[in-house]
Amino acid sequence: MAKHKKNERSARAAYGRLWRDWMRPYKWILGFTVLLMAIVAAASAGYAKFIEYIIDAFTVGDESVAIWGPLGVIALTVSRGLSQYFRVIIQNKVLSQVQSDMQDKMFKSLVNMDLRHLLAEAPAALASRFSSDIELSRQATMEVFVGITAIFTLAATFGVMLSIDWAMSLGLILIFALAFGPVGIIGSRVRQLSSRTQSEIATMTESVNEGLAGIRMVRTYQLEDRMLRNAHTVFRTLYQLRLSLTKWQSSVSPMLEIAAGLAVAALLYLVNWRIKSGAIDLAGFLGLLTALGVATNPAQKIGNTYSRALQGVAALERIFNLFDAKNVIRDGKFEYPKGEKAEGRISFENVGFVYPDGYEALKDINLEIEKGKTFAFVGRSGAGKTTIFNLLPRLFDATAGAIKLDGRDIRDFTLSALRDQISVVSQDSVLLKGTVLENIAFGRPAATRQECIEAAKAASANEFIENLKDGYDTLIDPSQSAFSGGERQRISIARAILRNAPILLLDEPTSALDAESEASIRDALSRLSEDRTTLVIAHRLSTIMHADQIVVMDRGIVSQLGTHEELLKQQGIYSDLYNLQFNMAPTRTRSPRTPSFTSNGKWTSPLSALAKRFGL
Repeated sequence: MAKHKKNERSARAAYGRLWRDWMRPYKWILGFTVLLMAIVAAASAGYAKFIEYIIDAFTVGDESVAIWGPLGVIALTVSRGLSQYFRVIIQNKVLSQVQSDMQDKMFKSLVNMDLRHLLAEAPAALASRFSSDIELSRQATMEVFVGITAIFTLAATFGVMLSIDWAMSLGLILIFALAFGPVGIIGSRVRQLSSRTQSEIATMTESVNEGLAGIRMVRTYQLEDRMLRNAHTVFRTLYQLRLSLTKWQSSVSPMLEIAAGLAVAALLYLVNWRIKSGAIDLAGFLGLLTALGVATNPAQKIGNTYSRALQGVAALERIFNLFDAKNVIRDGKFEYPKGEKAEGRISFENVGFVYPDGYEALKDINLEIEKGKTFAFVGRSGAGKTTIFNLLPRLFDATAGAIKLDGRDIRDFTLSALRDQISVVSQDSVLLKGTVLENIAFGRPAATRQECIEAAKAASANEFIENLKDGYDTLIDPSQSAFSGGERQRISIARAILRNAPILLLDEPTSALDAESEASIRDALSRLSEDRTTLVIAHRLSTIMHADQIVVMDRGIVSQLGTHEELLKQQGIYSDLYNLQFNMAPTRTRSPRTPSFTSNGKWTSPLSALAKRFGL
């Protein structure tokens, strides 16, 4: 992940793990492609040897060469071409399957990953792992197979050259070997640039997604120029990195091309001396010249493979670092017997929580929440309300103290057993791709259709659902959903009703609704809360006045605790918030529960009063 310590791997370690964890199941079919590689190498190198035989035959006047010469060339080229074709097809099929397997594993890792890891990197950057990093690793691995084929071909070609004239061939081989020295330096630089490029691609994806997701605000506040400048900076940085990467990669081929040219020059310089000494004849010379031509192409491929393989290492590092992120939230062992549920007693005992970045969100929280009671949590932004909601289903674990359910530490539960006891309705009603019926049943997949419909009726959702084109079987596309905020919230409430969990978490479920929708939703929430232990986060105090207890949070501590009437009698945060929302002067007596009106008789909304109070 972006915030984690970088784990550098050698190319051997990275590709070794890729083989052990992902490619080993396909070892037999990949073994067959090794045979195809060998045929390609033998056919390529054999071409040079075959040319020597043909020239010898012409020299001695063997007329049969007119028959077996062309047939032999055809056999070599056909066998090489077909072997190369099937090698590419089979290896690409295997690597595409490995790519799919890795994407499955990556998504599973993200779904089950602790929030502390997920929050360390933007969603868009994480999404880029599926496309950019895994695709690059597939391409690089395919390039490695090309390189292996090239090594086989080069080795076979050098073998042919040694069989023709070992002394001259050793000199030519040495020239090639010297050219590979700088390739290692180039490869190191390519690896660094590739790693930076992949990170910058993630930043680019994040920047683009951010701009498009907030396009309404961008246009309303006329921030187009700013967004364009920010994006241009990212695009320019990425351009410079890609340009540098291309320059370093492109330097490999000319270097090896020069080495091939030097080898040919050396061959031409020495051949006359070697022919005069009887070490080689014209056929041998032409065979060596052909072999050099054959060797040049695989030599260049090896150089290119090296730089591309190191790009793959950079991508694999990012992938494996995500796979290796260790979750700190572990399963306990306790599970309820079949058919049993929690009573719903919740206790916080000296609970504290510090986020991974060092921010202390909660300090020494002590609360006893009785079963079936409603506890409302209020306070200014950043007071710790949402953190408490995150700790209950163990999205995070408390860093101090303990949270207990029915007297048992929630860390003793299996995550599944604990989360089965909790339903959530939040201000952001999440709809997933599927039918309306499936979205209601997500909380209890085994529920019958009729049970889902009854839950929708209880949530005041049945009427608008039945008016949809296909009713409960209407497909939902979250990216194009035409549901209003109130309709989405009713589906979310139906989901919670169907789940029938003993603990209910309501995270500002009506904050984004209009007055008519809010009234309908509040009735549904009231029915949902019956006989359940309910925890509510609310900024609108009018929605939680009848809670059994109101917990006032301030800077991570419980500042006040009591009923609405009790807290109004106290001079504290709650009375300040209440008076602020209803535009009243501070008082120790119970204030009317009605909105105030301005001097000219016009109604002043709580939001307007709050804005006026802060001079907005």
